[in-house]
Amino acid sequence: MDQNLLLLVIMCTAMLFVILLALIALCIDKAKYNKKFSFLEKCVENGVEINPNLLLDRGKKNLSSKATLKTMLLNRLSGGVIFLLTGIGSLYWSILGHFKDIPFLSSIALIAVGIGLLIWYFMGKKMLAEDIKEEEQTLQQLHHKKR
Repeated sequence: MDQNLLLLVIMCTAMLFVILLALIALCIDKAKYNKKFSFLEKCVENGVEINPNLLLDRGKKNLSSKATLKTMLLNRLSGGVIFLLTGIGSLYWSILGHFKDIPFLSSIALIAVGIGLLIWYFMGKKMLAEDIKEEEQTLQQLHHKKR
């Protein structure tokens, strides 16, 4: 009984750690957004012209490079699938008895990361649908100019 309780405490601690990391990442993103918004607000108050690329995180990157929104989302999708399948595989082997406590816990963590990346992909796909279309149009225009 004590071993099961210890295992439950370790699993809960690991899940809380993952949730805490996600909250920290969200707070950092929100702070960056607020900083950019206050910068934009000051520029509008002072009548300064604004380069939209300065407000984007990807502003310094070349649009013709491979770092587009679509590829970034697809990278999250592939990472999520890999983590999820690896976690399911190690969970399967730990249930069969080939591994003990630590691999079981790591398989739960891998599954959690995989699910998180898949959720991030689907939310990003919904939220960035218009931006992806605009980026694809820009890339098509750049492609036609090169010909």
